[in-house]
Amino acid sequence: MSLSLLRQLALATAITGLVQGSAAAAPINPTSYSFDQATDCGTWCYHDPAHGKLTDGVLGKAGWAVNDGQEWVGWAHERTVNIDFDFGTRRLIDTVRVGSTQDTLNEVMLPSITVFSSDDGATWTQLLGASTPAAPATGVDPYSSAPHGFLTLPGLGIEARHVRVAATANGSWLFIDEVQFDNSLSAIPEPVTLALLGLGLAALGLVRRR
Repeated sequence: MSLSLLRQLALATAITGLVQGSAAAAPINPTSYSFDQATDCGTWCYHDPAHGKLTDGVLGKAGWAVNDGQEWVGWAHERTVNIDFDFGTRRLIDTVRVGSTQDTLNEVMLPSITVFSSDDGATWTQLLGASTPAAPATGVDPYSSAPHGFLTLPGLGIEARHVRVAATANGSWLFIDEVQFDNSLSAIPEPVTLALLGLGLAALGLVRRR
């Protein structure tokens, strides 16, 4: 087998492994987090004393009042809340999802989200922001048991130990029940990747014929 064919075989094997390895998004869990604004009470209290509710996988409903709002962490009359996540080591993160909701009372509104990264937890680099205009017409009944949506920021390309999610209120209250991180952009092969995979498989076929 010639050196050229060996190189083609190695390329085909590497490309196939890359696509197979990225077949599903891998959730990335922080080791801890903190926020810089105290949580508040209204109809009920929306505290997070152990700093675990935003990463425990427990989702609230679209209606914040379902289950007495126990799943939600809430802030009232705060302009921006900085939530800082520590992953313990540098991680590659493509996508951040923030679970939130808004009601028809024009009190609980979806926040705008900005994402920052940092290696030392002190100096922050802004990466991407998503402005959410106040749109009361899209609110849901506070007692709706439907699932809520996520504010999603993809394509971040973060490679850092710390990630800050800054949530800016668009109403009197903002609620967050879960913040999720993953590298989901690599879950679906790009057309270029698919083309390279075809090239790799063709090289394998050539090697087998030789």
